[in-house]
Amino acid sequence: MRAPICNFFDITPLGRLLNHFSGDMEVIDEELPGTLDSFFTIIFMVLATIVVISMSTPIFLAVIVPIGLLYYFAQRFYVASSRQLMRLESVSRSPIYTHFNETITGVTTIRAYSVQDRFIDESDNRVDKNQVCKYPSLIANRWLAIRLEMVGNLIILFAALFAVLNGQSNAGLVGLSVSYSLQVTQTLNWLVRMTSDIETNIVAVERIKEYGETKQEAPWELENSK
Repeated sequence: MRAPICNFFDITPLGRLLNHFSGDMEVIDEELPGTLDSFFTIIFMVLATIVVISMSTPIFLAVIVPIGLLYYFAQRFYVASSRQLMRLESVSRSPIYTHFNETITGVTTIRAYSVQDRFIDESDNRVDKNQVCKYPSLIANRWLAIRLEMVGNLIILFAALFAVLNGQSNAGLVGLSVSYSLQVTQTLNWLVRMTSDIETNIVAVERIKEYGETKQEAPWELENSK
């Protein structure tokens, strides 16, 4: 509130401020805590399921590291793109708020000069530009889902294959290993997604932190002047 007018408010569009203090704060207050909670819950679920599979089929531990590396590289490749796409989507969303605020402020003038269609077209154009940035983000999400599902199927394959090749005569242990491999596939998928969401949503924290470190004007009351 006490940022210099000429150095901050004059050069920062109102739409960008509305975007940061609405969308970004929603991410920090609601989405990020829930994502962190799910992340730690899923970590314990993954560890528990891997322990159960390893106890029933110990040789399964041999493929955990290669599969873990595949998951890691898929996540790194996705996050590198997703973080930038989210920044682009956020930047393209700010002009929508700016235009909407300007339209509401000057609505009487717009109607007086009968230029409603021009402002509607401008609003549609800004929304279209925002969707151009939003759509690749959704495509990247689907790309990650397909890759994780493919790698997850490898876990099921090796769990069943090792149970058969290992000569497991106990049908209960084989069923337990395969059933938990089905479960660990889903939990590992969610683990990668939660990790990616955390790194993507941290962008909102960076922007709010940047605003929190904005240079302030002198205090209203100086200690030496009393």
